[in-house]
Amino acid sequence: MNSKVQAELASLREAFNQGESIAIIHYASGNFYLAKDRPVEVNCISVVDLGDLSTVSFSLADFKGDDLEARERLLLDSFYEWLGAHQDVRVVHWNMNNADYGFAAIAARYHWLIGESPSAVLPQARMMDLDSAIEDLYGEAYAPHPKLQNLAALNKLSQRYWLKGAEEPERAAGGDFAAVQRSTSEKARAVARLTRLLLNGDLATQESVGDIFFADGRIDAVKTVLTVAQRMLLVERSLSRRHKGRDTINLTDEYDTQDLLRSLLVIFFEDVREETATPEYAGGSTRIDFILPDFQVAIEVKKSRDSMSPKSLADELIIDRDRYAKDDRVGHLICVVFDHEGRLMNPRGLESDLSRQSSAAGLAVTVKIIDR
Repeated sequence: MNSKVQAELASLREAFNQGESIAIIHYASGNFYLAKDRPVEVNCISVVDLGDLSTVSFSLADFKGDDLEARERLLLDSFYEWLGAHQDVRVVHWNMNNADYGFAAIAARYHWLIGESPSAVLPQARMMDLDSAIEDLYGEAYAPHPKLQNLAALNKLSQRYWLKGAEEPERAAGGDFAAVQRSTSEKARAVARLTRLLLNGDLATQESVGDIFFADGRIDAVKTVLTVAQRMLLVERSLSRRHKGRDTINLTDEYDTQDLLRSLLVIFFEDVREETATPEYAGGSTRIDFILPDFQVAIEVKKSRDSMSPKSLADELIIDRDRYAKDDRVGHLICVVFDHEGRLMNPRGLESDLSRQSSAAGLAVTVKIIDR
């Protein structure tokens, strides 16, 4: 992790725990492609208090009149008045740190409309881009594009009022500023809830479902499952060397592998449930090898065989994904494929392709091929 981001998160976590003022700011603009000779218009700015999730919005829907630029001036005046009264606030945002979209763009629009720069500004040191922080922690592929929408889905957050892509400027152009306000406010609340989850170690991404507490420390739950699986071969070899040749477990099929993995997982997870039926799908149901209900994780264990090919494995995963996507208990599927014999070619590339192809909105899929 970048040391600067690590310090920012530690500082933000301390401020949140001490009840300091932290605001999430999100906004909706007009169509960038139509604003060729001017800064793009601002249709709504929503501010959410991270402490109690209360929301304040500055929207064109709040002001009357046919002159939209006059209404927008009132909107921006109200926002900067609020900002001037909250100069001690810390701000968390989502990608609002460039000239085209974000605080600089809002300030440019204010200057274009009013003829002067806004009197209130926030120092960069008191602002954090949540998208960049999460990317630094979990990598660029922490969620499929569009990342905010898919990350919210992975964390089971409401998207009832969200307008996607070009829908916000289209609705604004049609005068439906109330719909734009509802969308912007709900997105701001989603950023707030994602921030809370990140600070508490509970954020779910394509690669993670949150932290577990073990030996007085915090470790990532998904990484724990994958690390245990990676070390299974060492455990199997150790078990084969029993005192005076005593009986031991021999891993000859998937059931033996499941038994050993389950026995190791209970060291780290208090609740490991096995063989739970999924809801009926396509006229039948299937069995999940394990569920970690505290983390909404299903673990599917597979053992390579001569008849298994990359295509057949992909087909199995697609079926698994579609079944588990119907199960409200599961938000992340981990598929561990034990291939100690090296039957599957290019395992690292296959892992990446299968994880990307199998993931869907609201269900992350992590594939790990254990080949050594």
